[in-house]
Order: sequence, then structure tokens, then C-alpha cells
Amino acid sequence: QFEVPQIAFGATNAKLSAKTEYPFFLRTIPPDSIQAAGQWRFIAQFQVGSVTYLYGEESYGEGLFQSVSTLAAQKGESYRLPAAPFTPM
Repeated sequence: QFEVPQIAFGATNAKLSAKTEYPFFLRTIPPDSIQAAGQWRFIAQFQVGSVTYLYGEESYGEGLFQSVSTLAAQKGESYRLPAAPFTPM
């Protein structure tokens, strides 16, 4: 096994934060969980009635929506986030 660091500029999936699985993985962008917390805070703070996330049905696209959706569900406000997945070609 080679111990080569991997640095990603766009990989936001939370699974990549598992240091036991990916000990040499680093990123230059926050994971979905941190981005989701900021987006949900904005939605709640400004009382945005409805937000539509358009995302691809794959791990990269679903991650952010699922993270924000979980935060909304915890507050009992899932109605604010109608899903709009699509299948990339």
C-alpha cells in the first residue's frame, strides 16, 4: 500500500471524511454536512418558504440535498424542501 495524499477540490461527500477508510484524503472544499448547515441556517433565518434542489441521482449530487433534508426534518420543516432529482445522461 502506498501512502500518497489525495487532495480534492470538489469532493464533498461526507463518506470521504472517514479517516479510517481514507487516511490520506484531504479536501479544499467543506463537506456536504458543513455546507448543508450553512444553507439550512440561511433558509431558516430568512424564513424561505420553499427551496428546490435540482441534483443528479448519484452520490455526489444527492449528498448535499440529503444533508439539508435531514436538518429540515429534525426541525419538522421537510415541506420546505421538495426533491427534484434527475438522472444524468
